[in-house]
Amino acid sequence: MLIKSVSLVPRSVLSHYPKVCIPLTSLLVGWGLVWLAKAVRKSIKRRGELPSGPWGLPLLGYLPFMKKHTYLQFDELAKKYGPLFRLKLGGCNVIVVSEWSHVKDAFANDALLARPEQTLFPGIIDHLSILEMSGEDWKEHRRLSMQILRSIGLTKSTLEIKVKEEINKFLELLGEGKPVDFGEIIGRSVSNNITILVFGHTYDYDDPAKTELDEHINTVFREYQFAGLLAFAPWLAKIYIALGKGNLDRIAEAVLYGDKFVQLEVDKHRAELNLDSDPVDYIDGFLKEMAKREEKRIPEGTFNLEVLKRNVVAFYGGGIETVASTMMWIMYYLVSYPDTQINIRQEIAQAIGFSRQPEYSDRSRMPYTMAFINEVHRMGSVLAVNLLRRASKDTYVGKYLIPKDTYVLFNFWSVHRDPKLFKDPETFDPTRFLSKDGTQLLKVPHLVPFSGGKRMCPGESLASMELFLYVTFIIQKFKIKVQPGSVISSEAEFGIARRPANLPPLIFEEVGECSCDHD
Repeated sequence: MLIKSVSLVPRSVLSHYPKVCIPLTSLLVGWGLVWLAKAVRKSIKRRGELPSGPWGLPLLGYLPFMKKHTYLQFDELAKKYGPLFRLKLGGCNVIVVSEWSHVKDAFANDALLARPEQTLFPGIIDHLSILEMSGEDWKEHRRLSMQILRSIGLTKSTLEIKVKEEINKFLELLGEGKPVDFGEIIGRSVSNNITILVFGHTYDYDDPAKTELDEHINTVFREYQFAGLLAFAPWLAKIYIALGKGNLDRIAEAVLYGDKFVQLEVDKHRAELNLDSDPVDYIDGFLKEMAKREEKRIPEGTFNLEVLKRNVVAFYGGGIETVASTMMWIMYYLVSYPDTQINIRQEIAQAIGFSRQPEYSDRSRMPYTMAFINEVHRMGSVLAVNLLRRASKDTYVGKYLIPKDTYVLFNFWSVHRDPKLFKDPETFDPTRFLSKDGTQLLKVPHLVPFSGGKRMCPGESLASMELFLYVTFIIQKFKIKVQPGSVISSEAEFGIARRPANLPPLIFEEVGECSCDHD
C-alpha cells in the first residue's frame, strides 16, 4: 500500500523533493550551529564572570579538605583566589565573600536573602525555623517576631529592669570569692534574659531541667562545625546517622530534649491562653497568631506548633551563644590587658559614680567602654562566618556572577582583620574606635558583629544592652584576676560561634571607689 500511495504522487513533485530537502536541512544545521555558538559564548562569558577557586573530588568536592577553623582556611584561600572565591562542598556550589566592599554590596542584595531549602541538620530536624526560612515565610515570621518582641518590651525600659535584676543575681555568684568557671556560669545568666522573652519567666541557676537544656544547647553549638559541613552532602549525613558517627547522635538527642522542654512550656501557655490580652512572651504571641488565623480561616502554613518550637529553640540558642561567647572574650581581654579594667572603672567613676548602678543610657557618656566592647567584637569575631545564604536568582556582587541556588558565606573574620580597614589588625587597641581626643566613639560600618542588612541578627539591640550592662556592673564592683601560674590562651573553639577554648578560672575581688588609679 505504501508503494502504491507513493506512486500516486506526480514524478514532477518527487523530482524536486531532494532539492527542497537539502537547503532545509542546511538551514536547520546552520540554526543549530548558531545556537550552539551562542550557548558556548554565553557559557564562556559566565565562566569568566565566576570567581575562581580550588578543585575538589568527585561527589565530595572540597569537603575532605575542610579544616577545623573554617574562617582561617577561608582567609588563606581568599589570599590565593581573591576576595570572592568558589568551591564545591558535596553537591553544593559555594561562594565565600571576604572583602568588606563586596560584603556590603551583598548585604543590600535582596537576591541573597534566601537560606538553603533544608534545615541546619537535615535528617535530624524536619521543620525550618525563622533562622532557616526564606521568602514570604521568613518575612511573615520576622514581622510577627518583631511585633511580639516590641509588644513585650524589647525596646522598652521594662526589659532593661529585668536584665539588671538578672545581673544582680549573677554578681552574687561572682562575689563568693572562689575561682569561677566563667564560661559555665555566664550561660546560665544570659539564658534567663532569653527565657523572659520566650517563656515569660526565669529559672534558678541550679534548676535541673533548665541546666540539662543548656548543656544540650551547648552540645549543638559545639558540634555544629562538623554537622554543618555534612549539610552540604545530606546523603553522607544519613550514612553517618545510620552508623552513629560524627556525634550526630548527640545532636539528635539534644534536639529531642529541646523539643520536650519547649513542648511543656507550650502546653502551659495553651492552658492559660487569654486571647483578649496583649502577649506576655513569644510563645503567647505566637499562639495568639495561630488562633487569629484559625478564626479567620487563614491556612496555617508555617504557623503551627512544630515551627513554634523550632523558633523558640532558635531564639534561645542564638540569644545565649552570641552574648555568652562575647562575654568570655571580654573576660579574656580584661585579664590579658589589665589597664582596660582601670580605664573602664575610671570612666564609670566619672559618668556614673559608685552610689548607683549603671543604666544603658550611660553608654553615651562612656566612649572608652563602648570602644573596648567594639574591639572585643572585632578581635573575638564571635560570628566569624555567617549562616548560609542562598542566591534566589542569578545575581552579581561587584563584577562576580553568583548563579541561582549558589550558597554564599561571608567571612567576617577576614573583614575584621583586614589591614586596609584596621591598622595593625592583630593588635588589641580599643582607641582605634575613638576620636583623636578620646571623647567620641567613632562609627565604623565595617565592624559587623551581628551581620548586616535585612538578615541582621534580630536580637542585636538586646545583645548590645546586655554586653554594656554586664561589663559596667562587673567592673564597677570587681577587679578581675586569674590564679597565679594560670596560662591565658587566645586559642579559640569554633562551632556556630567562636569562643575562647581555655579561659582559666577567674577571681573576682570586690573593689572600692579608690581603686581607679592603680592596679
